[in-house]
Amino acid sequence: MKVRKLAEKDRTTFKKLVRYAFSPIENNYEKLEEPSDEIPIDLFYGVFDNEKLMSGCLVIPYKIKLRGKTIKMGGISEVATKPEYRNRDAVKNMLSQIFQDLYEKGVPVSVLYPFKVSFYEKLGYYVAEEQVLYHFKITSIKPKKTKYYMKEVEDNFEDLKKIYNEITNFYDYIALREEYHWKEILKKYYKFVCYNENKPVGYLIIQFPKSDTQWWKELTNIEETIYIREAFWLDKNAKQTIFNFLWSHRDHRNYVAGAFSVDENIIDMLDNPRILKRETYVNSLLRIVDVKKVLENLEYPINNFNISIRIHDKQCPWNHGDFQLDLKNGAISVKFQENKGGSVDLEINIGHFAQLVVGFRTIKDLLEFDFVTINNDKKELLQKIFPKANNYFRDFF
Repeated sequence: MKVRKLAEKDRTTFKKLVRYAFSPIENNYEKLEEPSDEIPIDLFYGVFDNEKLMSGCLVIPYKIKLRGKTIKMGGISEVATKPEYRNRDAVKNMLSQIFQDLYEKGVPVSVLYPFKVSFYEKLGYYVAEEQVLYHFKITSIKPKKTKYYMKEVEDNFEDLKKIYNEITNFYDYIALREEYHWKEILKKYYKFVCYNENKPVGYLIIQFPKSDTQWWKELTNIEETIYIREAFWLDKNAKQTIFNFLWSHRDHRNYVAGAFSVDENIIDMLDNPRILKRETYVNSLLRIVDVKKVLENLEYPINNFNISIRIHDKQCPWNHGDFQLDLKNGAISVKFQENKGGSVDLEINIGHFAQLVVGFRTIKDLLEFDFVTINNDKKELLQKIFPKANNYFRDFF
């Protein structure tokens, strides 16, 4: 078993692997379109049995906002293994190599969307945020007049990008998109921008899905449904205008479906709602690749403190040990040493530490199920250092 980056000669083989793993209903290897040929081949990794591709994935470079700071991230996508090579630790070995490479490149965190949470928990990826999927009748929407208006955009997306860049100010954990990320997001679907006079204040990206796609089997009446790929608004009037726009489709489709932040109130946009489905589900998982770099680059809510943290991390030995974190008047110092025993203020595994850093769980949450061991004298301090956060990760990779 050998892990290496793919070469151009491997591209078609990897496309066949992706087809079998994610689109088996095609029942052939014709018209292999995904992943796109425009993606540089040096972003792909593969696991080989001699020269036969066993498993592979794509590592997409991103920057994300994490606790007020911009941090580099490696987004893991298209993880696939040939069925005859499963249960042989191919993905585990591949990700171990990726962690090493990300660490050496100064990329301290990684994000992925899991097919199975428990599988990736073993590799240090833990739940970082959840979303709520709604599926409801269009006629349940309560229309209200506003002075705002909607406009379809087909080729000039600058207003849409402006809205997204402003929206990132409202969240503690969200992707900061580069131009090439937008290229993938905007190359299909219908896109509409909401305006207050000439100022863009919201947008909506929708699609009309087919029932023969595997993902849509989770929803009923899908061929009568408008699916919201992405929607953001800067104020309540923009939100209402976007829902008015959806309501205007009532003679075109019968239902709307879409995922929203857990903190977003959708129910009160509906009149005596008969929700077909409202389900909270896991969205993204976060893996901290370099604890020291993350601790050095967070924005902390208090200016003066010192704590010691013991991290357990089987995959990344540079994280497995004790960290001394000192912050004085905004100047931070983080020192690492191997675990030599003795007491610390916080003892935690790498996955739960990711949840603490991203603000998905607090010290109080983790103590409830004995996921951490703490110095009780520092309990309130730890709660203040790592408060609950507002997370919403909507990128598609």
